[in-house]
Amino acid sequence: MPPVVIDLGFGVLLLFITYAISCEGLWGAALMFFNILFSAMIAFNFYEVLASLIAPNLPAAIAGYTDVVCLMVPFLILLVLFRIITSSIAPSMVRFPTPLFHLGRVIFGFGAAMITVAMMIIAFEVAPVNKKVFGVIGFDYAPPFKQGLDHKWLGFFQYSSGVIFARYGTGVIDPFHEFGRSGSRLEKVRVFDPQGTWLIDHEKARPAGTGRVDEILESIESEGQPAAGAAGSPGGAPAPGGAPAPGAPGR
Repeated sequence: MPPVVIDLGFGVLLLFITYAISCEGLWGAALMFFNILFSAMIAFNFYEVLASLIAPNLPAAIAGYTDVVCLMVPFLILLVLFRIITSSIAPSMVRFPTPLFHLGRVIFGFGAAMITVAMMIIAFEVAPVNKKVFGVIGFDYAPPFKQGLDHKWLGFFQYSSGVIFARYGTGVIDPFHEFGRSGSRLEKVRVFDPQGTWLIDHEKARPAGTGRVDEILESIESEGQPAAGAAGSPGGAPAPGGAPAPGAPGR
């Protein structure tokens, strides 16, 4: 499938969701933005744990789908629950000055659409499909139109795990010391993706076809250069070895 078709598809979806949410006005769009944000954060935080618990008890033919199911089902359930709660306790209409009303509803609508589309892209990336999703999207593709909504979401979640919801002194710590600075002290922070290889790990875990990592390694080997560490993460970390099991990519 031509890359422009994929980019246009996600672009049209982004605009459609923005329009649909902005039609609820500034107050409704703001509520939906935070509903989608918190639903996505909770679902993304726990999907690997859920998948690792469920996958061993399922037949091999369907065990590969546990990641995407454990990501999207909680996301949708939480979104519905948050929608019901906010609709029940929040005022039905809040008046704003007209310029602020129109600007705010577009901003919150677009923000909500970005998170939603990013979650959809990530759902394809954790699914047992071709290493290049739709034959196009590899770890470095950054859809749509090189905007990298999936990259932005992973970066935001990394920042959240290192700063906003940081945990200190336990688990896999931040090896590059990007987080945990408190004055002159450097705390040991447990972060979501220590090596910055989430996209590479999941591309390697997808079962079919050849991915960008494989192409890079083949290109390096064909030039007679050592391949070790060549296919690093977008952040410069070395690529991990082996395909991860459901619920625990690379970890």
